[in-house]
Amino acid sequence: MSGGLLWGRGEMHGDITHFKELTTGSAVIMGRKTLDSIGVALPNRQNIVVTRGKDIEIPGIKTAHSLEEAFAIADDYKDAFIMGGGEIYKQALNDVEKIYATEVDVSISGADVFFPKLDPAWQKTSEEQFPVDNDNIYPYSFVTYEKR
Repeated sequence: MSGGLLWGRGEMHGDITHFKELTTGSAVIMGRKTLDSIGVALPNRQNIVVTRGKDIEIPGIKTAHSLEEAFAIADDYKDAFIMGGGEIYKQALNDVEKIYATEVDVSISGADVFFPKLDPAWQKTSEEQFPVDNDNIYPYSFVTYEKR
């Protein structure tokens, strides 16, 4: 899948709605491939892309060349959310205290980017489960993990 999205627009509406509710008014930090997969700046958020390449010239996007630089740019916001991809997640795990995850109950052939395995310092503190319905093609859960 080359890091692409695993389902089409509108196929997992619950996840998109939850993500929007969590992140609106905050900073979102992503890697360049994640930006490529969504294609635009997310509205009502400070969008920061971490890239080793040149600055990204898309309206509403700020470029950082390291996760530390991205955190410094996001410092003006109450919250900053890491939204992918896999390499950014790995780098950020030592710097975050809480993870808001959407866990989708499906195995997709060709998937090639995964969230890192959490060590025992992370504890599940809440979980809401949702079945397949007209707006969501897979069963999913919103799970919160916190570092002990």
